Amino acid sequence: MNRVSPASRKARRKPLRVSTRRGFTLVELLVSISIVSLLASILVVGLSTLRRQAQIRRCEQQVKKIDELLMTRFNELINKPLPIQFPSMGPSPNPAQISFRRFQIMTCRRELMRMELPDRITDITNINYIFNDPTTNTQYSMMTPSSTNAFRRKATLNANMGNTWTEDHQGSECLYLILSIMQDQDANALDFLFPTEIGDTDGDGMLEVLDAFGNPLGFLRWAPGFSVRSGIDGRWGSPNVDDNGDGIIDNALEFGMGTHDDYRGFSGIQGVDPGDSPDWTDIGGADYRHYDNNNSNDPFHLYPLICSAGPDDEFGMYGLGINPGTTGFSYQTTTRPNSGGTPATLPFPYDPYHFHTQTNAQGYQQQYGAFIHNGMLDNITNHDIEEAP
Repeated sequence: MNRVSPASRKARRKPLRVSTRRGFTLVELLVSISIVSLLASILVVGLSTLRRQAQIRRCEQQVKKIDELLMTRFNELINKPLPIQFPSMGPSPNPAQISFRRFQIMTCRRELMRMELPDRITDITNINYIFNDPTTNTQYSMMTPSSTNAFRRKATLNANMGNTWTEDHQGSECLYLILSIMQDQDANALDFLFPTEIGDTDGDGMLEVLDAFGNPLGFLRWAPGFSVRSGIDGRWGSPNVDDNGDGIIDNALEFGMGTHDDYRGFSGIQGVDPGDSPDWTDIGGADYRHYDNNNSNDPFHLYPLICSAGPDDEFGMYGLGINPGTTGFSYQTTTRPNSGGTPATLPFPYDPYHFHTQTNAQGYQQQYGAFIHNGMLDNITNHDIEEAP
């Protein structure tokens, strides 16, 4: 007979323990998923904001660096000897000859800048301007710079490969060509850019400089519309009124005074008062606008405009981006009034301040760089970055 020990009997009498643990309910699971999703969304938004800030900062770095390179080039061209031999005016030139010589120097300076700092196809493909000197009845032209020949060779090579250079983003493509022949200390100017910042978004075979958002940068050699300017009445402040009492009617110092329709500007460095900011391409004062009795349109110094469209991919300015409206840009057939002893029959080529026939919704004639729509409000430009280091 087997005897059971007291310990065994006690163990048999011990009741089984029932576990009180249970799983998540559906509501708890859904709440947990919602919390995780919310945290993930916050993280994604935070990372997206940081990424966008990093892209904006990179665009600022790009624009500032390119501005430094181009302004060095720009200042060299302002002071560079002109590649042309003017005929002698003799020992006793008359006032008409002197005036025409000033006109020749101004035109050659602008022509040199057009060829060495192109911002459109026609700046590269158009032959340089040929003068017809009425005082000697002879024709002569300026020598083509070596940089322009380099640009033309690259454009010709692209055409020989079966590509057609299109106007879309031509400013960015010209900017690439300019940087490709420039040195930044011991390196090529393009070495500053990342490989992802050079591309061909329009597929025409011509490379573009891309911003951090992957869009071609905008470039205009002359952008007078980016500055403030007189409105549709063509006068500063109240038309035909000396608003500030300085003795000069409708000069740029009257901007925004009286009853006006003056146009707002977005440039922090480009002034419109020719007294404070004279045109460096016209040191002799040959531009006909100095003599047309309209102080509101006198020429002033123009800075190159380098621009990223920003996060919204919209320039909002006339002359940039897709279909910029700059086809055939040249003024070889534009005539001007007789002024300062210079005959009016001469053409006025490559006028940087020209008002184009295209108008905006308010009826203003457009100048390159002029405001078109609010897409430009997030643009990143050298005109703003120059204000602060």
